[in-house]
Amino acid sequence: MAIVLNYTMFLCTIVNSALTTTIVGVLKGVGSTTLGFVLLGGVEVHALNVTGLVINTAGGVWYSYAKYQQKKSKPPKLMSDLESHCK
Repeated sequence: MAIVLNYTMFLCTIVNSALTTTIVGVLKGVGSTTLGFVLLGGVEVHALNVTGLVINTAGGVWYSYAKYQQKKSKPPKLMSDLESHCK
């Protein structure tokens, strides 16, 4: 399972941008934590646990949104004539 997960994250990084990989990583963390609670058991769901998950998820979403805004506001890179001819 870990090999498949690492391969898909590697493939996601190659095909998409780093920002997309960050967002997928946040969603993966939420999914794996939730599945861990449900499938593995042994942990009682308390308000403190849920609050921690919500804070963790909100932090990841906030970071991803901030990076997206930073990337969106960055002016596009201008290529020199030499760089454009090499492509």
